[in-house]
This record gives sequence, C-alpha cells and structure tokens, in this order.
Amino acid sequence: MKNLYKELGVESILLIEDDPWSRDSLSIYFQIVECRMQSAENAMEAIAAVSRNRFDLILCEYQLPGMKGLTLLEMLGNIHPGAIQFLITSYPVQKLAEEAVRSGIHEVIRKPFTMETLEESLMRYFPRVPQRGREPVGVH
Repeated sequence: MKNLYKELGVESILLIEDDPWSRDSLSIYFQIVECRMQSAENAMEAIAAVSRNRFDLILCEYQLPGMKGLTLLEMLGNIHPGAIQFLITSYPVQKLAEEAVRSGIHEVIRKPFTMETLEESLMRYFPRVPQRGREPVGVH
C-alpha cells in the first residue's frame, strides 16, 4: 500500500482543533499513515508548538476559543513561513475563502470532510513546496 504522505514529503503535521473528538480521530488517522503529528486545542498551544518545531502542514479549525483560526494562521505564517496552511471550517466558505487568499492560506476545507478531500488538497500543494509557489486558495 502506497503512503501518499511519505511520497509527498509530509512528515510533520500540526493540528489545531478544539473539538476533542475531531482532534482524536485525526490523530489516529495520522498515526496510521506514519506522520508525526502534534495537536493543539487553542492558539497559545499552537504558537508554542510552532516556536519549538518545524511542520510541513498546519491544519487549523476556523472557530477556536479566543481567536479565529484565520488570525492564528496569519501569526503562525510569520513564525514559520514554510508550512502549508489549511483552514478547516463548517461555516459558509465563499467570503472566508476570499479573506484566506489575502492572508496567504493555501486552502479552505469545509467540514465534514473525508481523508480523500484532504489528500486531494495536499496533492495540489506539496509538489510545489520546493519552489514555495503559492496558488490561489481553493475551497473544498
């Protein structure tokens, strides 16, 4: 069985999600595909994680306690500009996607999503990582 994450070079993931069920489910999935994953429940934990570690991918929930995920991703992008950033949301996404483009976020993924949706998004961005090229944000 091929491991798409290894093929794309996705070795380390930061998941910022305040919902324990979603966080635990994604943690189990990333453990199965052999990615090093760290999770954070809030902005303070995420900032601390990015200050200590390098991540290939940052997945961030839009609605976090105390800070919107969009604002947090902007901050994390300044700390660690090399990471691919995906915003996850259950809110209507068109206006949010436009704001995400201006903020440098790579993709907005709408909940509920499947692992196939996430993998399709990853394939759009990880082949471009060596050039650090950015494409317009997609909504899925």
